[in-house]
Amino acid sequence: MSRLRLLVAFVGLAAVGAVSRVVLDAGPMVPLLVLVALVLTATVTRAYKPGDPPRSAWLWLAGATWLAVVGETVSAATGPGPGTWLMALSNAMWCASLIDARRRIVAGALVPPLSRPWRWALLVAVLVGLAVASQVAWALRHGSPIYPHVTGARLYHLGFVQLCDAVVLIAGVWLLGALHPLWGGAAARPFLLVTAAAGIFALSDLTPLFVDLPLPRVWVRALVIAGWSLLGVAGLAQLELRRAMSARTADLRASLRALGPRA
Repeated sequence: MSRLRLLVAFVGLAAVGAVSRVVLDAGPMVPLLVLVALVLTATVTRAYKPGDPPRSAWLWLAGATWLAVVGETVSAATGPGPGTWLMALSNAMWCASLIDARRRIVAGALVPPLSRPWRWALLVAVLVGLAVASQVAWALRHGSPIYPHVTGARLYHLGFVQLCDAVVLIAGVWLLGALHPLWGGAAARPFLLVTAAAGIFALSDLTPLFVDLPLPRVWVRALVIAGWSLLGVAGLAQLELRRAMSARTADLRASLRALGPRA
């Protein structure tokens, strides 16, 4: 999928999230989450065959997104409660997706040590993760500067979600460092987009960066919409990559048939 088409898909998904937030006043952004869940489900069913190592990562991601749909819907209908725990489970599955992907891919191939650029990238991801963890620890003691009304168990849930974002960012960079020399840039693009989404979520968790901005909650919500939209674009990129690979395989088979049997 060309960069322009990826950009158009991102803008379209982000627009759905913004409309559902502003016009429909659907704080959980359920329409956007449903679209992303459908894309990721299609990625699982159409981009991979059972047993393909990366398939489980997309299965985890699709499951996590559907749980987010249910959790956010329940929270919107009944208030904080069961929906909060569903969202916590969704974030745990989001962590498991990239950790499992790296384990499976590395187990099936000879992976060289991380190159220097990827070691630096991993160091940056770890530093961001530590910054998020520090922010979580501060918020648990003093409360969230963006969401001062969130207290008690909900505050611990918010901290858990933020720590999951940090784990996904670190695991994503670690995974990309292994994938890039094996598959090349284009083939690793879907997981690059997944990791970029994790980076956006992690940035949204660094709430002190936003407290002095006008309408700080709007900035954080915009980052969350962008993160979910990137996840949907990642699924579309993976579908397009598999379609292109299938087309090249079909062309190769046609060329071999055209050569005919050897004399």
